[in-house]
Amino acid sequence: MRTWARAAAVAGLAVLPLAATTATAAPPGSTASQGAEDDAGTSAAGAGAAEPAPGFRVLPYLQNPASEEMTISWVSEIDEPGTIRVVGPGLRGPADLTSEPEYLDLMQYTDAELSEEIPGLEQGSWLWSNDSYRHTVTVDGLRPDHTYRYTVEQGGEQFRGRFSTAPTADEWQHLRLAAFSDTETEPYGTVEQREWELHPDGYTPDSVPRPGPGSLWDQTHGSTTRYEEFTLRYPITQQRALVENLGVIAEEDPDLLLVTGDLTQGSGYQPAWDEFWRHFAGEYGTFAATTPLVTAIGNWETFAALNDGYGTPEDRSPSVIARNRYHDYFSTPGDAGNPQYQDSYYRLDYGPLTVITLDSTNGVPDENLDEGVLTGEPFSGDDANLTPERLSTDTQGSFTAEEYAEAYAEVFDASPADTDLPNMDPGNAQWDWAEQQLADAREEGQIILVQFHHAAYSSGVHGTPPNHEDYADNQSGVAMRAYTPMLEEYGVAAVISGHDEMFERSWVDEDGDGVGLNVYDVGVAADGLRGEQLAENDDGEYVPIDFNTHSQWSASADEPETWQLDANGNPQLVDGGLHYGHLQMDLRNTRCGAELRLSPVYVFPVLDENYQLVRTERRVYDDVVQVDLGSDGAPRAERASCDRGDG
Repeated sequence: MRTWARAAAVAGLAVLPLAATTATAAPPGSTASQGAEDDAGTSAAGAGAAEPAPGFRVLPYLQNPASEEMTISWVSEIDEPGTIRVVGPGLRGPADLTSEPEYLDLMQYTDAELSEEIPGLEQGSWLWSNDSYRHTVTVDGLRPDHTYRYTVEQGGEQFRGRFSTAPTADEWQHLRLAAFSDTETEPYGTVEQREWELHPDGYTPDSVPRPGPGSLWDQTHGSTTRYEEFTLRYPITQQRALVENLGVIAEEDPDLLLVTGDLTQGSGYQPAWDEFWRHFAGEYGTFAATTPLVTAIGNWETFAALNDGYGTPEDRSPSVIARNRYHDYFSTPGDAGNPQYQDSYYRLDYGPLTVITLDSTNGVPDENLDEGVLTGEPFSGDDANLTPERLSTDTQGSFTAEEYAEAYAEVFDASPADTDLPNMDPGNAQWDWAEQQLADAREEGQIILVQFHHAAYSSGVHGTPPNHEDYADNQSGVAMRAYTPMLEEYGVAAVISGHDEMFERSWVDEDGDGVGLNVYDVGVAADGLRGEQLAENDDGEYVPIDFNTHSQWSASADEPETWQLDANGNPQLVDGGLHYGHLQMDLRNTRCGAELRLSPVYVFPVLDENYQLVRTERRVYDDVVQVDLGSDGAPRAERASCDRGDG
């Protein structure tokens, strides 16, 4: 039997063998509560796929939150029902429900996965069994804005958790959300430390330089080369970064977590999913047991990693299998509204808030930079030259919609017309759906957030379109700018994206009325730490290309680092710089509308004299933004003069 212990990020959770009172294994946990630990900690199951074990493969995780119901899912390795008991207000005694296991036939390991070797890890130590059965139970008849306790029993193990229902749109005081993107989990993240880019103007005036080649930092954490310059590696692994980031988020007790794509380092790579769930509902933490995840599909959700990546023009089945692994794990309100596309775009209403999730992974006409198949007139310079005639149409230059549809038909013995890959462009089903949902939410007086993966406004490596003459990109998010007039028209409060692995805010006001959009790239969950895209100038210096003229703030450009020498003469970072983090969004009800406070949070690593992690600290960058919202839920150019006490 596989037994579990929980990282102590959220109080009141326990998973126990039946008849036991304490957990029996200690996972790598948060330094905030447990002190420094070895970054190489991992779940060992031996080489090759293990035998199916009773109990939980993935612990319970919350989905489809609403005012009167909640969906709870989990995954087992044995084909047997589980039971769930929910206790709380409004229920006539405990609600006892039984699950019906559904076999996930796409989740078996491939030969390439079974034989994979990862430097720094014991071969196969990250593998589980080949069997996955998903259990999904929806509990209804609940009361708005109340907390419930639940107990799930599966194969001799018992998990105890809690959840809270959404308030109603008419009776609410405060909501808190967090958002990040590009978790990109994989077993290699257990030991990998990513590049740590530095802006050309990256220091405060009183700072000493970063440690250099051959320094104690270089010996301890390593280095790489970016833009022909020596570049440090970040002092913690990707795995530890996500543990710490989620721990900081959990302490703030958000109602929802938005994850805007690239959940894994290849959705068609099963060990990457195993690692994802270890963080959100497994050994490393149980965040998703108390906070629902609201997810979007990114380009990595169509990538199979070592299982042939995006496939070939003759066989795109790796991409099809990758997307449908994502579909199999998540249930969203979109399942009923657009069944062909499953949960790739959907609307979630949570009290006064509406979250519109779009699928930005495919546009038509297809574009491919490598083959010279482009749309839009070519241009150079910054985005001031980006006229409607020059706007690109696609975000994915690695495969075409037709190739994907043909592979979908082969994999599922269907017609190519049944493809689950929607088009994101004007005049297509997703576009029409988005406009209808935005209009409806605005008529209902909802506060609207929109999320999708490919950042439409970015200063990063994907910030320029494929038809740019100097800095063309094959997976650019620029095509998603087609939605901007629609989002402005219907009074969207903020747009959340990722993809460029930056922390950046852009301001867009195309109609010039003073009421625009704050657009974020929050791709700092746990993978890369990138700065602005640089290019070599006439003097041989690498400088930002500054394509995105809408950029107002980024962590790398506007938060310079301050290093000071310690007693041993080694530079120590005391503040500033680009770090892993997330966007915290606080909504407060007021007498004349609402306020939305947007706080860019970073997780600062505190190191000892040997550059070993002591703890992390929650800090907030100097770009907190407040959006004033009217009684109709839409942003206002000027703050209202009424009494701003709670309504």
